[in-house]
Amino acid sequence: MKTKIQINSTFGKLLFEFEKENNSIRSTLIEAAKINADLGGADLSGANLSGANLSERYIQIACIGSENRMTTYRFVDDTIWCGCFKGTLEEFENRVKETHKNNPQYFREYLGFIAYIRGVR
Repeated sequence: MKTKIQINSTFGKLLFEFEKENNSIRSTLIEAAKINADLGGADLSGANLSGANLSERYIQIACIGSENRMTTYRFVDDTIWCGCFKGTLEEFENRVKETHKNNPQYFREYLGFIAYIRGVR
């Protein structure tokens, strides 16, 4: 029997789906990885990740900035996600300086996180 598994964002947006005979979450994630699917923001609540290879280093901070969203940085390829933004740390810093130059609270919060990332890289 074919089983379709969907990976959705925390906001319900479909990020990836895969269907095959005797499908599993593992098989679906492997297929997503094969095509470099962007699973940023995936809802992993309730996921059993025991035995998962989590060798890439990530750092996250929640509830900062104008939307109080999760901001995630991946060290291996210098990628940061914040809301709909995805880019390098330098691109993010430039965007923050442009967008929040008149809001000292958000400006400090984001630049503080950027400084922390640079300090632990």
